Amino acid sequence: MEQVQTDRPAKKTFLKRQWKLFAPLAGVAAVLGGFALLFLGYDVAKGKVSPCDSIFQEASVGMTTKIKFLKAEGELKLGREKVAELSERAQMAALGLKTCCVVLDAGRIDPEQFLSCKSKARAYDSRVEEIVAKVQAVAVGNANAAPELTVDVAKAIKASRELNQSVVKISQEQQVASLQTAAAEKVAVTATESEPNNDAMSANLLSLSKVAKASIAIAGDVDVFTFVTPPQQRDWFRIELKNLSTTLEPNIELLDASKASLGVVRNTTSGGDLTYEFVGLPSATYSFRVSSYSAARTGVYAISAVPRRAYDSLEPNETVLTARPINGGVPVKAGIMDNADVDYFVLQAAGTAERNFKVVIGNNSPDLHPNASVYDGNKSLIKTTNNATAGGDLQFDFKSGAGPVYIRISDHYQSGAGAYTLTVIPQ
Repeated sequence: MEQVQTDRPAKKTFLKRQWKLFAPLAGVAAVLGGFALLFLGYDVAKGKVSPCDSIFQEASVGMTTKIKFLKAEGELKLGREKVAELSERAQMAALGLKTCCVVLDAGRIDPEQFLSCKSKARAYDSRVEEIVAKVQAVAVGNANAAPELTVDVAKAIKASRELNQSVVKISQEQQVASLQTAAAEKVAVTATESEPNNDAMSANLLSLSKVAKASIAIAGDVDVFTFVTPPQQRDWFRIELKNLSTTLEPNIELLDASKASLGVVRNTTSGGDLTYEFVGLPSATYSFRVSSYSAARTGVYAISAVPRRAYDSLEPNETVLTARPINGGVPVKAGIMDNADVDYFVLQAAGTAERNFKVVIGNNSPDLHPNASVYDGNKSLIKTTNNATAGGDLQFDFKSGAGPVYIRISDHYQSGAGAYTLTVIPQ
């Protein structure tokens, strides 16, 4: 009887020691089990779901259960920020897997691509499992089992990014694929966007007057294109975006060769088209960024950069050194292309005596305010005059000595443009 009384306290002591050793593992199991039951209960209550929703819920339950444990047990070891990042990545991974499923269900990709997404999602899940196992090991006092958890977190984040890149690529393929169903009369596609092209350093080269197919495939996506203008003449260029979706709100920002912004245009109507017109210098490189005004919106589009060839046949003649020769009494048809354009002409005249001339400018535009300046053979100013009425004509007389005569035509206010006819008549 005494022996029995002596053994009982010893057994209690032994059981207490064993409980202390296994209690953390029991707690872990209880936490994981509780979370699993909670999500399973939600699944039952929700009832039947679509296949893609089911895949999302399955992935989300598994990953979220592990993350919940890390929030409860691992924050002291990992840090709150890293656990929060793992949690965010878990949600992204589950949504990415669902995106792949939706794309597959729409018939846009083959099963191998979906399995690739699933494999990458599983890689992230496995990394999180490794972290959970090491945190569990720490919980039972085996510190050697988790020498460097930050390395494991970095590996998990890398796996998540690889999944995200795969989802982005497949989503873009889905968006661009829908262009193939566009009616031929709507867009004649001659090129295809090549990702990544999210900045000026990785911009797609766009051939002038060619139509490229592209897409804003995910929220916040940006496409950058670049093109080179023809030599010699300044010209008007028109960037045309044909919206091939009902969701995209197109936004275009123009950049010069130094990547400085030259301006922004946008159409905030979902599914709306967009045009950006500007005057480009000859042999210059320009880039433009296409995005969605509402960052969350996505959609497919066709894009082109088209030279208008708005210059007249006498261009370039913007300086006295490039002045175009004209003959006395012969009308010359020309035009001021934009508010910064000027035209120079030169009349070669023989003889040494002082001469009289009459200049007639017939305005062929409702917007041009004709302004004329005359220079002698030394390029010294003889006379300047104008008609400040938009669409008005201009006539004046001047005298000049021997040698050539230079005439400069522009818009008086540097705000208008338009066609005109110039005649210099010797008197």
